[in-house]
Amino acid sequence: MSVLSNEKKRALAERMFINEGMSCKEISIQIDVSEQTLSRWRKGRTGEKDWDNRRAEVISAPHVIKEILLKELKLVAEGEKPNVDADALAKISKVLETVSGKVSVQVVLSVFQEFDNWMASQEPEVAVSFLEWHKRFILYKASVE
Repeated sequence: MSVLSNEKKRALAERMFINEGMSCKEISIQIDVSEQTLSRWRKGRTGEKDWDNRRAEVISAPHVIKEILLKELKLVAEGEKPNVDADALAKISKVLETVSGKVSVQVVLSVFQEFDNWMASQEPEVAVSFLEWHKRFILYKASVE
């Protein structure tokens, strides 16, 4: 991956850490960047939320909660014991939506991801052009929350 610029490596590392939940050690190996550099990037740029907070937002996004609940449903359907308390998870999610009174970053992220997947199947080239704008809007939205 040495052909990638540092900026592209940073963007890739950011996605791998926040969206894919990878550890810095795993990312370091895959994109050939030191863990020290990743630690510095992880703190975020001036005015940005750090990667840990953004990862927490992604994990609590409605589409992620839905994935967790679907996995739990499969376990129950197969006669196994669930790993999480689905009722508690649903209640917490509902309270968060109610308390905020506005569309959260998590909901925006979830909708953008659904849109991006749909757009990629329609017009892949156009879908790519939306990604940077979606990222910018999510960063803006996160900064005003």
